[in-house]
Amino acid sequence: MGFQLLISVLLVSSFYAHYGDSDSEFISVRDFLSDSGNTNADQSQAIQDAWKALCAGKSKSLVIHANEDYTLLPQVFQGPCVASNPHIQIDGKIEAPKLVKDWGSNKTENWLSFDKVSGLTITGSGLLDPHGESWWSSVKFDSRPQALQFNRCNNLIYNGLTQRNSPKNHISISNCIQATLSNLHLIAPANSPNTDGIDISLSQKINIFSSAIQTGDDCIAINTGSSDINITSVDCGPGHGISIGSLGEGGATETVENVHVQHCTFTGAENAARIKTWPGGGGYARNIWYEDITLINTKFPIIIDQQYEDDSYKYAKGSAVKVSDVTFRYFRGTCAQPIAINLDCDKIGCGNIVLEHINITSSSPQTSPSAICRFADVTSSFVNIDMKCVNHADLQGPSPSPELPSQYDQPHAQLPQTSAPHAQARPFLSFL
Repeated sequence: MGFQLLISVLLVSSFYAHYGDSDSEFISVRDFLSDSGNTNADQSQAIQDAWKALCAGKSKSLVIHANEDYTLLPQVFQGPCVASNPHIQIDGKIEAPKLVKDWGSNKTENWLSFDKVSGLTITGSGLLDPHGESWWSSVKFDSRPQALQFNRCNNLIYNGLTQRNSPKNHISISNCIQATLSNLHLIAPANSPNTDGIDISLSQKINIFSSAIQTGDDCIAINTGSSDINITSVDCGPGHGISIGSLGEGGATETVENVHVQHCTFTGAENAARIKTWPGGGGYARNIWYEDITLINTKFPIIIDQQYEDDSYKYAKGSAVKVSDVTFRYFRGTCAQPIAINLDCDKIGCGNIVLEHINITSSSPQTSPSAICRFADVTSSFVNIDMKCVNHADLQGPSPSPELPSQYDQPHAQLPQTSAPHAQARPFLSFL
């Protein structure tokens, strides 16, 4: 964790070392306000004008000071930029209108979006607040906006900010190569629907570290087209864990590979390490490591769900996303439900699943955690929970199902210790 924090500091410090700290190097949103008293309810035009000046290379940095509070309607900050490394420092507050009706009539997928901006750095101690609480009960999932999107933003640095109460997921990373997200705090109530922390798709060489994520859905979701993902020292909970997928919905062929999750803590989370794929899909999830994981009253610590679906799912189930080369090692702590390990694979099977040094106990006195294992090729050592896997010859009748709570991570839901030595990390390229 210390090494990752040092790298984060060096990344941010290198920016200032390169550009200096002269006042002439900075512009402020206040320079573009039409009224000096900042009395307008919407400062979107001033922010856009400031962005265009920054992107055009007229200044090295755009600064929002700690005492500044700006209200923005949905914005796209468009690239490419003349400036090779545009920098935004946010120490104040940026918020959306508090009520859905005040967002205007234009439908939007994002509140704030950066598109095709290479070398972008956003740092600061400020707050982004899109007031998602007004959306959760009044607007269906598919029509709610993401809070912050980075699309086609290569060599991205995003450090230090707090985001609160997104209408949907807080951060979307899509079509990006080489991004580092660090020292972030993402907050939403445990019962806020589909408020993922960070969603990654179609992206490579993504590093996330030294962050705290407390949301109503996945803390981090790694979706199709993503590879070389490094997640280190993230505190998750409440939330639904750090998940691969879901993959393969609607028969789609989707892929994720080379994911390393390490030194993470899950507190009061619904899940910890999870891989979820839909029946009938194709593709693969492979070369995935979860290691050195601390569990504090986590409901379901280890899950591979190759039959992830809801009651309305009718797609043909003749195929499945292939899950293979997955390692869970050095897990320790407590689980809040009887089933600590659930490897629920399709008949196509899950290949080369490794469990090592697993020490999970129950949060409830005099209760021993159990495991479910179906159609999985498992190698285990130093696991304190008895593992017996059902194979094709053993299976008779309908598939056994774990007793999960009724609200257990329905897709697109609309409803509001012991110690172990730190794992010796598998050699894995960090993309800092």
